[in-house]
Amino acid sequence: MKSSSGSKRYYLSDLLSLDSYGIPADQVQVAINHSLMKYLPFMYGMVGFFFVAYAGLQLTVLRENQAELMAAVALGSAVLMFAIAYILRQGGLPDTWAEPLTAFGAALVLASIVLRAQLTMNPNQAANLALFLFAIAIIFISPFWYGLFSLLTLAALLLAIYTFPPSADWPYFVVVTLAAMATGLLAHVVRVRAYRHTVILRIVERDQRQALQMLTLQLHTAVAVGQRITSILDQETLMPQVAELIRQQYQVCYVGLLLPDENGAGLMAVAQSGANMDAQTTPMKVGPSGLAGWVMQHGCALRVDNVLQHNRFKPEEATPRTQSQLLLPLKIGDQMWGVLDLQSNRSAAFAEEEIPAYQLLADQVVIALENARLYGEVKQFNQELEQKVAERTQDLLAAYARLERLDKTKADFITIASHELRTPLTIVNFNSQMILEEARSEQHSDYLKWAEGIYRGVQRMEEVVENILDVAKIDSRSLDLFMSPLNMRFLVQQVIRRLEREWAGRQLVITVADMPGLPDVEADAEAMEKLFTHLLMNAVKYTPDGGFIRVDGRAYTSSGNGASGNGSGEVTGVEIIVSDTGIGIAPEVQELVFEKFFQTGKVNQHSSGKTTFKGGGSGIGLAIARGIVEAHNGRIWVESAGFDETECPGSAFHVVLPLRQFYPSETSELSIGELQTM
Repeated sequence: MKSSSGSKRYYLSDLLSLDSYGIPADQVQVAINHSLMKYLPFMYGMVGFFFVAYAGLQLTVLRENQAELMAAVALGSAVLMFAIAYILRQGGLPDTWAEPLTAFGAALVLASIVLRAQLTMNPNQAANLALFLFAIAIIFISPFWYGLFSLLTLAALLLAIYTFPPSADWPYFVVVTLAAMATGLLAHVVRVRAYRHTVILRIVERDQRQALQMLTLQLHTAVAVGQRITSILDQETLMPQVAELIRQQYQVCYVGLLLPDENGAGLMAVAQSGANMDAQTTPMKVGPSGLAGWVMQHGCALRVDNVLQHNRFKPEEATPRTQSQLLLPLKIGDQMWGVLDLQSNRSAAFAEEEIPAYQLLADQVVIALENARLYGEVKQFNQELEQKVAERTQDLLAAYARLERLDKTKADFITIASHELRTPLTIVNFNSQMILEEARSEQHSDYLKWAEGIYRGVQRMEEVVENILDVAKIDSRSLDLFMSPLNMRFLVQQVIRRLEREWAGRQLVITVADMPGLPDVEADAEAMEKLFTHLLMNAVKYTPDGGFIRVDGRAYTSSGNGASGNGSGEVTGVEIIVSDTGIGIAPEVQELVFEKFFQTGKVNQHSSGKTTFKGGGSGIGLAIARGIVEAHNGRIWVESAGFDETECPGSAFHVVLPLRQFYPSETSELSIGELQTM
């Protein structure tokens, strides 16, 4: 167990101790001495004025015993105080003299108080000792000097008690002095703690500010390097800029990016920046035995506070003014690329704790080198690829030109062949009609049957030729359209009446909805008849016997929704839907059905006949339908749940046509592009 006196000493020590935040005690003391030296001239000057005022009061007002002697001593002390204050203002004394100089000034004041007390022999002078005790509690920072002068003050009080005549006031003065000592001790402890804490915080704040400034500098440098890395990929352009940026930001005398030379025997600066360097300056070369060679060999950073004292230093590795050096490895993983060399004309310019930040910068540089290398490879690859693409493009253009010629030749052949076929077909058709009329007039049943067969065959061939001509016109965009207002419901009914004999015997139910309020459409009547003929024949062909086919229509509004009598939006077109209860169309081929010659299912399994269930055909009916719709600036599409010959989910072909056609000379709020998005 600790003794009582030991506990008190431990408590007093703990009372004066503070959290130094890791600041060394000698550094705190240096800061305190420096701070004291700043206000010592003021203290000496004020005490000097106090001595001058005291001398004047002694000679004019107080007129105490030996007043002339005390005034002379006071004036001498004042001169000494002013002289020391002047010397302190000139800054000619070291900071370590701060506490002794404070003690010297306090000693002069204490000597003046004791001298006055001994000359006057007045017990009331003990009050000055009490004031002195409180004063030294404020001016001293060191507990040693404060304790020493407190003991000297008590000694002066005991001397006065011993030498002065007996007085009834001595107990009072002793109590006042002890109270002043206790109060002064409290003030001293509080002030010392506050002052030392302030000094410590000031040092911490200064260190943090310096660290923040360095961190800000490093961050700005890293950001600037990063910006150049992302904006410049060519190594010959990027590396000199990075070297110059690092040199300017960190205010060093030389920065070099050292990479292995062609022989691998040493390092050579691929980019360097110095105060007196330009593009013609010879790149620095470094051997394997120097500082940079050691870093390249070991892959570790090397900080040298004084290059002249390092045994590996080679004069050719540094500029003439270099005193300290920091060399950082440029590596990715375990692969060494080179060395980043920073040189300063100040000794110990690079701190140990700053190396991680510098290494981060070096890592950015090596990333830039890697990016530049990859960019070079990609650039070379792109050049080779562009050359190959150019060659292939020429081949494709030549092939495309050949295909265009072939396609034109094919179209021309189809057109010519169709026209050539129409002439003999017309003759055959005319003669078949003549034979048919004669067979009817003579009531010859065999001739009549043969004539009807020839007539139907010619009619079918004429339809095929007509379809082929329509495809050729659509491909060449040469459809001749004669626009006029059309009632779509009436037109559809006419088409159905004309085709009724085509699907006779199929037990199909074909209905046309009322389509109330359906506006007329500006379109070509003949083209519209062909459009709905192909759509209806397609529905008949893929709907089983006894199925249903329905044609419905509605107005189309500018909002892109079909109008249903609610009047929402401006009517811009009509939508006709041809739906059936047929075998349906698979989703993956719903766009392909509008391509030329496309057939669903296996063609060799289709039955013959234009209207028989799944009957064969040329595969151009829906292609003609789409061509006619697009020639009218409309849109056509199909909706179906899928293909199923058992369940028959059916299909619905939608045709959207504008109310009127727009010509280049006309201006309208509704463009073709807007209509095609309906």
